[in-house]
Amino acid sequence: MSTNVDEACTGSRTERPRVQVLDALRGIAILGIFFINLPIMVEPPGETSAKVTAPGSEHAGGAVGLLVDGTQRGLLQMLFGAGMLLLTARAARPAGPVAVADEYSRRNLWLLGIGLVHVFLVRWAYDIVHVYAMAALFLFPFRLVRPAAALLLGLSFAALTVVGAVPGFGGAVGPNPDSGVAGALARDRAVEMWLATFDGFGFWSVLLESLCTMLVGVALFKWGVLQGLRSRPFYLTLAVVAYAIGCAVRLTPPTAGPGSPGGDFGEVGRLSLAVGHIAAVNLAWQTAVGRWLLSPFIAAGRTALSLYVMQSVVGLWVLASLPGIALAAGSGGDQLMATAAAVVLGQLVLANLWGRFFKSGPVEWCWHRLLDLSRPSTLAPRTAAGALQADC
Repeated sequence: MSTNVDEACTGSRTERPRVQVLDALRGIAILGIFFINLPIMVEPPGETSAKVTAPGSEHAGGAVGLLVDGTQRGLLQMLFGAGMLLLTARAARPAGPVAVADEYSRRNLWLLGIGLVHVFLVRWAYDIVHVYAMAALFLFPFRLVRPAAALLLGLSFAALTVVGAVPGFGGAVGPNPDSGVAGALARDRAVEMWLATFDGFGFWSVLLESLCTMLVGVALFKWGVLQGLRSRPFYLTLAVVAYAIGCAVRLTPPTAGPGSPGGDFGEVGRLSLAVGHIAAVNLAWQTAVGRWLLSPFIAAGRTALSLYVMQSVVGLWVLASLPGIALAAGSGGDQLMATAAAVVLGQLVLANLWGRFFKSGPVEWCWHRLLDLSRPSTLAPRTAAGALQADC
């Protein structure tokens, strides 16, 4: 497995090997995010105010709310930072920086379009794809910064939320709940819910959070933390410290009420737990048993975009229509978490079956096809020679 950025991205797009632990992290993140999104997708009419501008810990209980809420988003954002470095590592090669910048921009612009289709056609108002695509466009100029500088810039959003200068994720107030929007399922009010994120500082807060967390990912990748280049004692120490900080923050009652200035350490807790997950996965990856347990998530990471869209289709258009799902949503989180676990397990199996025959998921194929219309139009099958080769 290649662990050097330049080595990992030599040659053409179809010749670049992937860093498998990054795929595993991405797979864990994209599957875990469904536990937070599903309760919003199936909530009965009138249960949630239209003021809610983002899923949060109130939509998941117990260990899921503690360890999963926001951290899966953090993992994906940090992986975007790592992906930017992998994609732009060829800027000093004969193809030139202009060609690399052009490809990088087109990738994210098309990803922005896919995200908006997810909002308006699939009807998931809290799509993260278009937000990350926009943040990634701003990320490009930071590819050459030193890791310490990237980390300091990345922590700036957390610092701003601590002093109350900016709201955290979903902190903006949306439209009045009496406007009639709150009396419909999430899929039926998707546009109104999406537009609510633009009221006040909400959307820009999410965009800034994404960009800053991507910069943390840039720092961690340049230090070799994300891709498993550090020692076992390092990852063990990092996991213990990060989990201790993150859990302490989330288990400590806030000193200030919602909307009060200052004292919001939620972003600190979110970042700490996300880093703890990265350390724990990389620690496990350095053992034979750990690699065996994590290997199924590689396929999920390589089909993450397809799985994400599938989750919305299943949650909004299948589960939300089932008799009794509204009762489960209103009576507590256990039944919904069990439902989410069943869907995630099915997706994990499906991703691995799909990966036996194809190099990428159907949505990824459409995305790559849009990037280069001169490619063959058939869905590329997986071959023995290219089983571990794919787009960085």
